[in-house]
Amino acid sequence: MKRQRNPAAELDLRRLQSLADELGSPEPALRFLDKYLAMLPQRVERIVHAVDVHDAKETTTALLSLKISSAMVGAVETEHQCRAIELMIREDYFEDAAQALPALRQCTDRCLASRSELTHAAHSSLTRRGGFFR
Repeated sequence: MKRQRNPAAELDLRRLQSLADELGSPEPALRFLDKYLAMLPQRVERIVHAVDVHDAKETTTALLSLKISSAMVGAVETEHQCRAIELMIREDYFEDAAQALPALRQCTDRCLASRSELTHAAHSSLTRRGGFFR
């Protein structure tokens, strides 16, 4: 029997809480999460295209952008996938990077598929009573 995955497990909400703490309010952190999720398909496509044309500079730039924003919202698996592909590109292993792209796409697709649940979990976590923000 296949276990169902908890959509909220796609994010480490502690990282998003840290972002909210740094910003002094949950609202900008929640807006950042919404924008992150909205831009996710374009960011992945940018990486795929750059890998396809073997453009090391563009691939690295696109990977760094997604890696850093993923770290900020707590999308740890996406962050790790970006880090792994980035290392492949630095070593000029474009074929390996191309083979790693489906795993990156799978983890970002899971985030997108559970977007409303992720947003709800983040909002509840950052604005719950008894927490830092009320």
